[in-house]
Amino acid sequence: MIKLKLSDVQRDEIAEAIDDPSTTERAKIKLLAIRLHSLDMPHGHIAAALNISDDTVTKYLKAFRKGGVAELIENRQYRPTSSVEPFLENITRSLADSPVATAKEAAHRIELITGVHLSEDQARRIMKRVGLAYRKTASIPGGADPQMQLVFLQEELIPRLEEAREGRRRVFFVDAAHFVLGAFLGMIWCLTRVLVRTGSGRQRYSVLGAVETRDHDLVSVRTTGSVNAQTVCELIEKITQKYPGEEITLVMDNARYQRNADVFDCAARNGIELLFLPAYSPNLNLIERVWRLLKSRTLRNKYFPDFATFRGGIDSFLDSLSGTNRHLLKSLVTENFQTFEIPNL
Repeated sequence: MIKLKLSDVQRDEIAEAIDDPSTTERAKIKLLAIRLHSLDMPHGHIAAALNISDDTVTKYLKAFRKGGVAELIENRQYRPTSSVEPFLENITRSLADSPVATAKEAAHRIELITGVHLSEDQARRIMKRVGLAYRKTASIPGGADPQMQLVFLQEELIPRLEEAREGRRRVFFVDAAHFVLGAFLGMIWCLTRVLVRTGSGRQRYSVLGAVETRDHDLVSVRTTGSVNAQTVCELIEKITQKYPGEEITLVMDNARYQRNADVFDCAARNGIELLFLPAYSPNLNLIERVWRLLKSRTLRNKYFPDFATFRGGIDSFLDSLSGTNRHLLKSLVTENFQTFEIPNL
Protein backbone atom coordinates (compact mmCIF):
# COMPACT_ATOMS: atom_id res chain seq x y z
CA MET A 1 0.00 0.00 0.00
CA ILE A 2 1.23 3.48 -0.86
CA LYS A 3 2.09 5.64 2.13
CA LEU A 4 2.91 9.31 1.59
CA LYS A 5 4.34 11.63 4.24
CA LEU A 6 3.60 15.22 3.35
CA SER A 7 5.87 18.15 4.15
CA ASP A 8 4.48 21.43 5.51
CA VAL A 9 5.04 23.01 2.09
CA GLN A 10 3.04 20.26 0.38
CA ARG A 11 0.19 20.64 2.88
CA ASP A 12 0.14 24.38 2.20
CA GLU A 13 0.08 23.79 -1.57
CA ILE A 14 -2.87 21.41 -1.24
CA ALA A 15 -4.77 23.92 0.92
CA GLU A 16 -4.06 26.73 -1.54
CA ALA A 17 -5.18 24.68 -4.52
CA ILE A 18 -8.42 23.66 -2.79
CA ASP A 19 -9.17 27.30 -1.92
CA ASP A 20 -8.31 28.51 -5.44
CA PRO A 21 -11.55 29.39 -7.31
CA SER A 22 -10.01 28.19 -10.58
CA THR A 23 -9.59 24.62 -9.26
CA THR A 24 -12.32 22.29 -10.62
CA GLU A 25 -14.53 20.22 -8.36
CA ARG A 26 -13.01 17.01 -9.73
CA ALA A 27 -9.52 18.25 -8.92
CA LYS A 28 -10.61 19.24 -5.42
CA ILE A 29 -11.78 15.65 -4.80
CA LYS A 30 -8.32 14.41 -5.77
CA LEU A 31 -6.69 16.90 -3.44
CA LEU A 32 -9.06 16.00 -0.60
CA ALA A 33 -8.08 12.36 -1.06
CA ILE A 34 -4.43 13.29 -0.52
CA ARG A 35 -5.28 15.44 2.50
CA LEU A 36 -7.34 12.66 4.12
CA HIS A 37 -4.56 10.16 3.40
CA SER A 38 -2.12 12.45 5.22
CA LEU A 39 -4.42 12.27 8.24
CA ASP A 40 -3.99 8.47 8.29
CA MET A 41 -7.56 7.76 7.19
CA PRO A 42 -7.90 4.24 5.72
CA HIS A 43 -8.32 4.11 1.93
CA GLY A 44 -11.69 2.45 2.27
CA HIS A 45 -12.96 5.33 4.39
CA ILE A 46 -11.53 7.91 1.97
CA ALA A 47 -13.24 6.15 -0.92
CA ALA A 48 -16.58 6.05 0.90
CA ALA A 49 -16.35 9.70 1.98
CA LEU A 50 -15.54 10.95 -1.54
CA ASN A 51 -17.74 8.42 -3.41
CA ILE A 52 -14.84 6.92 -5.35
CA SER A 53 -13.23 3.48 -5.44
CA ASP A 54 -10.24 2.24 -3.47
CA ASP A 55 -8.31 1.89 -6.72
CA THR A 56 -9.04 5.51 -7.59
CA VAL A 57 -7.62 6.62 -4.26
CA THR A 58 -4.44 4.68 -5.03
CA LYS A 59 -4.30 6.24 -8.50
CA TYR A 60 -4.51 9.75 -7.02
CA LEU A 61 -1.72 8.95 -4.57
CA LYS A 62 0.54 7.68 -7.35
CA ALA A 63 -0.16 10.80 -9.41
CA PHE A 64 0.65 13.06 -6.48
CA ARG A 65 3.85 11.16 -5.78
CA LYS A 66 4.84 11.61 -9.42
CA GLY A 67 4.10 15.30 -9.95
CA GLY A 68 2.63 16.86 -6.82
CA VAL A 69 -0.39 19.16 -6.90
CA ALA A 70 0.10 20.10 -10.54
CA GLU A 71 -0.33 16.45 -11.55
CA LEU A 72 -3.78 16.28 -9.94
CA ILE A 73 -5.43 19.37 -11.30
CA GLU A 74 -6.65 19.98 -14.81
CA ASN A 75 -5.19 23.49 -14.99
CA ARG A 76 -1.61 22.76 -16.04
CA GLN A 77 -0.74 26.44 -15.62
CA TYR A 78 -1.25 26.15 -11.87
CA ARG A 79 1.65 27.64 -9.94
CA PRO A 80 1.67 26.97 -6.18
CA THR A 81 2.73 29.85 -3.98
CA SER A 82 5.88 27.90 -3.15
CA SER A 83 7.02 29.09 -6.58
CA VAL A 84 7.46 32.57 -5.09
CA GLU A 85 9.54 31.28 -2.17
CA PRO A 86 12.83 32.71 -3.55
CA PHE A 87 11.19 36.14 -3.82
CA LEU A 88 9.66 36.42 -0.34
CA GLU A 89 12.18 39.00 0.86
CA ASN A 90 11.54 41.24 -2.17
CA ILE A 91 7.78 40.79 -1.81
CA THR A 92 7.90 41.69 1.87
CA ARG A 93 9.99 44.79 1.23
CA SER A 94 7.72 45.97 -1.59
CA LEU A 95 4.47 45.49 0.33
CA ALA A 96 5.93 47.04 3.49
CA ASP A 97 7.24 50.12 1.67
CA SER A 98 4.09 50.59 -0.40
CA PRO A 99 1.10 48.80 1.21
CA VAL A 100 -1.82 47.58 -0.90
CA ALA A 101 -5.51 47.84 -0.09
CA THR A 102 -6.74 44.60 -1.67
CA ALA A 103 -5.58 41.04 -2.33
CA LYS A 104 -6.07 41.73 -6.04
CA GLU A 105 -3.49 44.52 -5.88
CA ALA A 106 -1.16 42.22 -3.95
CA ALA A 107 -1.47 39.46 -6.56
CA HIS A 108 -0.62 41.97 -9.29
CA ARG A 109 2.39 43.29 -7.35
CA ILE A 110 3.64 39.75 -6.69
CA GLU A 111 3.29 38.91 -10.38
CA LEU A 112 5.36 41.97 -11.32
CA ILE A 113 8.09 40.88 -8.89
CA THR A 114 8.10 37.13 -9.58
CA GLY A 115 6.34 36.52 -12.88
CA VAL A 116 4.06 34.07 -11.03
CA HIS A 117 0.31 34.63 -11.32
CA LEU A 118 -1.52 33.89 -8.05
CA SER A 119 -5.18 33.94 -7.13
CA GLU A 120 -6.39 36.48 -4.59
CA ASP A 121 -6.61 33.74 -1.93
CA GLN A 122 -3.03 32.74 -2.60
CA ALA A 123 -1.85 36.35 -2.47
CA ARG A 124 -3.70 36.81 0.81
CA ARG A 125 -1.99 33.73 2.22
CA ILE A 126 1.42 35.01 1.12
CA MET A 127 0.78 38.36 2.84
CA LYS A 128 -0.14 36.61 6.08
CA ARG A 129 2.90 34.39 5.79
CA VAL A 130 5.30 37.35 5.64
CA GLY A 131 3.65 38.97 8.66
CA LEU A 132 1.22 41.41 7.07
CA ALA A 133 -2.28 41.83 8.50
CA TYR A 134 -5.38 43.66 7.30
CA ARG A 135 -5.39 46.69 9.60
CA LYS A 136 -7.23 49.97 9.62
CA THR A 137 -4.99 52.95 8.92
CA ALA A 138 -4.66 55.59 11.61
CA SER A 139 -4.01 59.29 11.34
CA ILE A 140 -1.50 61.40 13.20
CA PRO A 141 -1.43 65.20 13.32
CA GLY A 142 0.52 66.59 10.40
CA GLY A 143 2.57 68.81 12.70
CA ALA A 144 3.63 66.02 15.09
CA ASP A 145 7.37 65.77 15.71
CA PRO A 146 8.22 62.13 16.61
CA GLN A 147 11.72 63.03 17.83
CA MET A 148 10.46 65.79 20.10
CA GLN A 149 7.82 63.43 21.50
CA LEU A 150 10.46 60.81 22.26
CA VAL A 151 12.70 63.29 24.06
CA PHE A 152 9.75 64.59 26.10
CA LEU A 153 8.72 61.04 27.00
CA GLN A 154 12.20 60.00 28.14
CA GLU A 155 13.36 63.20 29.83
CA GLU A 156 10.18 64.71 31.26
CA LEU A 157 7.31 62.26 31.52
CA ILE A 158 8.89 58.93 32.48
CA PRO A 159 10.90 60.35 35.44
CA ARG A 160 7.69 61.78 36.93
CA LEU A 161 5.80 58.55 36.35
CA GLU A 162 8.57 56.66 38.18
CA GLU A 163 8.14 59.00 41.14
CA ALA A 164 4.40 58.31 40.99
CA ARG A 165 4.99 54.55 41.10
CA GLU A 166 7.17 55.07 44.18
CA GLY A 167 4.38 57.01 45.88
CA ARG A 168 6.21 60.34 45.82
CA ARG A 169 4.01 62.09 43.26
CA ARG A 170 0.64 61.93 41.51
CA VAL A 171 0.53 62.44 37.77
CA PHE A 172 -2.75 63.42 36.11
CA PHE A 173 -3.39 63.55 32.38
CA VAL A 174 -5.79 66.37 31.58
CA ASP A 175 -7.94 67.15 28.55
CA ALA A 176 -11.43 68.20 27.59
CA ALA A 177 -13.98 66.29 25.54
CA HIS A 178 -17.01 67.85 23.91
CA PHE A 179 -20.01 65.59 23.28
CA VAL A 180 -22.67 66.85 20.89
CA LEU A 181 -26.17 65.37 21.02
CA GLY A 182 -26.55 63.24 17.91
CA ALA A 183 -25.76 59.84 16.48
CA PHE A 184 -22.41 58.23 17.33
CA LEU A 185 -22.24 55.50 14.70
CA GLY A 186 -20.10 52.39 14.91
CA MET A 187 -19.53 48.93 13.44
CA ILE A 188 -21.72 45.99 14.53
CA TRP A 189 -22.33 42.45 13.34
CA CYS A 190 -25.79 42.32 11.78
CA LEU A 191 -27.82 40.56 9.05
CA THR A 192 -28.80 43.80 7.35
CA ARG A 193 -27.76 47.41 7.76
CA VAL A 194 -29.04 48.85 11.04
CA LEU A 195 -30.36 52.40 11.18
CA VAL A 196 -29.78 54.32 14.40
CA ARG A 197 -32.14 57.11 15.33
CA THR A 198 -30.51 60.40 16.22
CA GLY A 199 -31.71 63.16 18.48
CA SER A 200 -32.40 66.60 17.10
CA GLY A 201 -30.47 69.69 18.10
CA ARG A 202 -26.81 70.53 18.50
CA GLN A 203 -26.56 70.87 22.27
CA ARG A 204 -23.11 70.18 23.64
CA TYR A 205 -21.96 68.70 26.93
CA SER A 206 -18.30 69.32 27.77
CA VAL A 207 -16.15 67.46 30.27
CA LEU A 208 -12.74 68.61 31.48
CA GLY A 209 -11.21 65.51 32.99
CA ALA A 210 -8.03 64.40 34.73
CA VAL A 211 -7.09 60.74 35.07
CA GLU A 212 -4.41 59.67 37.56
CA THR A 213 -1.92 56.90 36.89
CA ARG A 214 -1.25 55.37 40.31
CA ASP A 215 -4.74 54.73 41.73
CA HIS A 216 -6.60 55.36 38.45
CA ASP A 217 -8.75 58.12 39.90
CA LEU A 218 -10.83 60.32 37.63
CA VAL A 219 -11.58 63.92 38.53
CA SER A 220 -13.77 66.01 36.25
CA VAL A 221 -15.60 69.27 35.77
CA ARG A 222 -18.70 69.04 33.58
CA THR A 223 -20.52 71.89 31.92
CA THR A 224 -23.01 72.78 29.21
CA GLY A 225 -21.04 75.96 28.66
CA SER A 226 -17.52 76.52 27.39
CA VAL A 227 -14.36 75.00 28.79
CA ASN A 228 -12.02 77.88 29.61
CA ALA A 229 -9.33 78.99 32.05
CA GLN A 230 -11.88 79.25 34.84
CA THR A 231 -12.88 75.61 34.25
CA VAL A 232 -9.24 74.54 34.47
CA CYS A 233 -8.83 76.44 37.75
CA GLU A 234 -11.94 74.71 39.09
CA LEU A 235 -10.37 71.35 38.21
CA ILE A 236 -7.10 72.31 39.91
CA GLU A 237 -8.99 73.28 43.09
CA LYS A 238 -10.86 69.94 43.10
CA ILE A 239 -7.64 67.96 42.73
CA THR A 240 -5.91 69.97 45.46
CA GLN A 241 -8.76 69.40 47.87
CA LYS A 242 -8.79 65.65 47.16
CA TYR A 243 -5.01 65.20 47.55
CA PRO A 244 -3.87 67.83 50.07
CA GLY A 245 -0.14 68.19 50.60
CA GLU A 246 0.87 65.82 47.80
CA GLU A 247 3.26 66.51 44.93
CA ILE A 248 1.04 66.72 41.84
CA THR A 249 1.81 67.11 38.14
CA LEU A 250 -0.85 67.87 35.57
CA VAL A 251 0.09 66.79 32.05
CA MET A 252 -1.76 69.04 29.63
CA ASP A 253 -1.90 69.83 25.95
CA ASN A 254 -1.37 73.26 24.43
CA ALA A 255 -4.92 74.57 24.35
CA ARG A 256 -4.90 78.34 24.66
CA TYR A 257 -7.15 78.36 27.73
CA GLN A 258 -4.67 76.07 29.53
CA ARG A 259 -1.69 78.31 28.81
CA ASN A 260 -3.38 81.17 30.58
CA ALA A 261 -2.02 83.51 33.23
CA ASP A 262 -4.95 82.74 35.56
CA VAL A 263 -4.24 79.00 35.22
CA PHE A 264 -0.54 79.54 35.97
CA ASP A 265 -1.39 81.62 39.07
CA CYS A 266 -3.94 79.03 40.27
CA ALA A 267 -1.45 76.18 39.85
CA ALA A 268 1.31 78.09 41.64
CA ARG A 269 -1.03 79.01 44.47
CA ASN A 270 -1.92 75.35 44.96
CA GLY A 271 1.62 74.04 44.51
CA ILE A 272 0.79 72.07 41.37
CA GLU A 273 3.24 71.54 38.52
CA LEU A 274 1.93 72.01 34.97
CA LEU A 275 3.71 69.90 32.36
CA PHE A 276 2.79 70.70 28.79
CA LEU A 277 2.97 68.09 26.05
CA PRO A 278 4.78 68.81 22.79
CA ALA A 279 2.51 70.25 20.13
CA TYR A 280 0.25 67.75 18.33
CA SER A 281 0.78 64.91 20.79
CA PRO A 282 -2.63 63.38 21.66
CA ASN A 283 -0.94 59.96 21.61
CA LEU A 284 0.91 60.90 24.81
CA ASN A 285 -2.21 62.00 26.68
CA LEU A 286 -3.66 58.94 28.45
CA ILE A 287 -7.05 60.52 29.05
CA GLU A 288 -7.79 60.27 25.33
CA ARG A 289 -8.33 56.55 25.99
CA VAL A 290 -11.01 57.41 28.54
CA TRP A 291 -12.94 59.48 26.02
CA ARG A 292 -12.79 56.65 23.48
CA LEU A 293 -14.02 54.22 26.13
CA LEU A 294 -16.91 56.51 27.05
CA LYS A 295 -18.00 56.83 23.44
CA SER A 296 -17.84 53.10 22.77
CA ARG A 297 -19.64 52.06 26.00
CA THR A 298 -22.18 54.85 26.31
CA LEU A 299 -22.78 56.73 23.08
CA ARG A 300 -22.03 54.52 20.07
CA ASN A 301 -25.14 53.14 18.33
CA LYS A 302 -27.37 54.55 21.09
CA TYR A 303 -30.40 56.80 20.74
CA PHE A 304 -31.01 59.60 23.25
CA PRO A 305 -34.42 61.26 22.81
CA ASP A 306 -33.39 64.49 24.54
CA PHE A 307 -30.40 66.31 25.94
CA ALA A 308 -31.19 65.44 29.56
CA THR A 309 -31.05 61.71 28.77
CA PHE A 310 -27.87 62.23 26.74
CA ARG A 311 -26.20 64.12 29.56
CA GLY A 312 -27.42 61.60 32.12
CA GLY A 313 -25.86 58.71 30.20
CA ILE A 314 -22.48 60.45 30.14
CA ASP A 315 -22.65 61.39 33.83
CA SER A 316 -23.66 57.87 34.83
CA PHE A 317 -20.73 56.27 33.04
CA LEU A 318 -18.19 58.82 34.31
CA ASP A 319 -19.42 58.28 37.87
CA SER A 320 -19.12 54.50 37.43
CA LEU A 321 -15.41 54.87 36.67
CA SER A 322 -14.93 55.75 40.33
CA GLY A 323 -16.97 52.73 41.41
CA THR A 324 -18.22 49.64 39.62
CA ASN A 325 -16.21 50.31 36.47
CA ARG A 326 -12.95 51.41 38.07
CA HIS A 327 -11.36 48.18 36.77
CA LEU A 328 -11.78 49.55 33.23
CA LEU A 329 -9.46 52.45 34.03
CA LYS A 330 -6.96 50.11 35.66
CA SER A 331 -6.60 48.09 32.47
CA LEU A 332 -6.88 51.08 30.14
CA VAL A 333 -4.72 53.77 31.75
CA THR A 334 -1.35 52.05 31.50
CA GLU A 335 2.00 53.65 30.79
CA ASN A 336 2.30 52.16 27.32
CA PHE A 337 2.63 55.18 25.10
CA GLN A 338 2.24 55.09 21.35
CA THR A 339 5.17 56.70 19.58
CA PHE A 340 5.35 57.49 15.89
CA GLU A 341 7.92 56.98 13.22
CA ILE A 342 7.89 59.07 10.07
CA PRO A 343 4.63 58.13 8.28
CA ASN A 344 5.02 56.02 5.13
CA LEU A 345 1.82 57.26 3.48
